[in-house]
Amino acid sequence: NLLINRIVFLLYILINTLFVEKYISRVTSLHWLFAIVYILGVVCLLWAIRHFSPKCKHPFKWFLALLILFTGIACILQLSIDPLSLNVDRWSAIHNFLSAMLQGQYPYGQQTHLGGYGSPFPVWQILHLPFYALGNVGLSIIVVTLLFLLTIYRIYSNKIALFASVLLCISPAFWYEVAVRSDLITNIMLSAIIAEWLVYKNVKLTDNIVSISIIVGLLLSTRLISVIPICVVYGYEFIQMNWKKKCLFVLIVVGVFCLTMLPFVFWKGSTLLFFEYNPFILQTRQGSWLVLLIFAIIAITIVVWVREKKTYRLAVTGFLLTCLVAMAFLEKMWQYNLWDQLFSSTFDITYLSIALPFYVTHISKFIEKK
Repeated sequence: NLLINRIVFLLYILINTLFVEKYISRVTSLHWLFAIVYILGVVCLLWAIRHFSPKCKHPFKWFLALLILFTGIACILQLSIDPLSLNVDRWSAIHNFLSAMLQGQYPYGQQTHLGGYGSPFPVWQILHLPFYALGNVGLSIIVVTLLFLLTIYRIYSNKIALFASVLLCISPAFWYEVAVRSDLITNIMLSAIIAEWLVYKNVKLTDNIVSISIIVGLLLSTRLISVIPICVVYGYEFIQMNWKKKCLFVLIVVGVFCLTMLPFVFWKGSTLLFFEYNPFILQTRQGSWLVLLIFAIIAITIVVWVREKKTYRLAVTGFLLTCLVAMAFLEKMWQYNLWDQLFSSTFDITYLSIALPFYVTHISKFIEKK
């Protein structure tokens, strides 16, 4: 347990330090000093939380105050940045998709403000309709973060929720996602909420094959990686089921996913299945089939090892997400000899931030037990 806790903490520090290094280095040559200060600051803060949290008499009030503060700062941050000035186009991939769809135009043919194309599947796009109506699809990260932290509060305790809030608020990687109105970590947080709630309610796969397979099918229609948390929760139980139940589960998942895609496959002027930049290609281009095969073997091995050990579930989920991204990066470095180019545009280190919700929750549980 202690080894796993230390690894999770080091990965949390590493991911955030990479963001400090990458973006501070554009401003000053003393970026290494900022990285050291950040690491020492986080270590000191967590030490203080660990030793003085037992004296905190009103953790819920602090938690609520931090939620309000986060919401205010996040809204001000997004309002102060012109989205068209951003070199990240995840927000416009959703905005332009919905704008075209509501005008009856084929949405997957729409380019972003940087000339790219959207990678999310239909369910994730449509879930952003309320935020599109408000004029800012980037608000989704604020709302889902609040839901994520409130879920932690409901499932665990007010102290764990408070610690998780602090860990997110001191994360440069997370604030970067907020600032650029990215929906990537938002997607994973929603998946984490669903996975945690299913575990909390002790929902068994064998007794709820239809409902869980529908949930997985809908999650699959956001992004492919969003099903990893659910796979960790139900992977071993799925392996233990008979072939009849396995086939039923897979058929329903595939069926639900296909149903969400059909309107866009048969849309007038659709090029979804044959387009060079369709969401299937965009979501899988970071790694090769070899990477996916190796990852699948690692994932199955770990899921079987973990089984129903809830203590390791969050750490394992975060590790698998980090592992998938790291393997894709390493393969590209090997192929093109880019070992010193991690901070170049060739590599999008924001993918590393998708593991943060799980690391944050695991670390918070560990601190609370102390």
